[in-house]
Amino acid sequence: MHSTVQHITVLRVVIREDFSRTLTERLVINITKVIHELDTLPAKVKATMSGRNGAVNKTEMEKTREITEAWKKFVQDRED
Repeated sequence: MHSTVQHITVLRVVIREDFSRTLTERLVINITKVIHELDTLPAKVKATMSGRNGAVNKTEMEKTREITEAWKKFVQDRED
């Protein structure tokens, strides 16, 4: 992997030729459940305090996650 994306965790799934539609649907449902569970867990935040007013400086990754979560919530709210 490129050095700028080494912090990303990847799930690799190998599908056999005889993998049925039913198994595929179960796999997708299970992956969706796990993603929702992971989204509820607290993030491991590496925050540093700035010297001025005690505000927390966030890393680029943390900022990206916050933006992604905001957009996910926006899309889910529109679907409901």
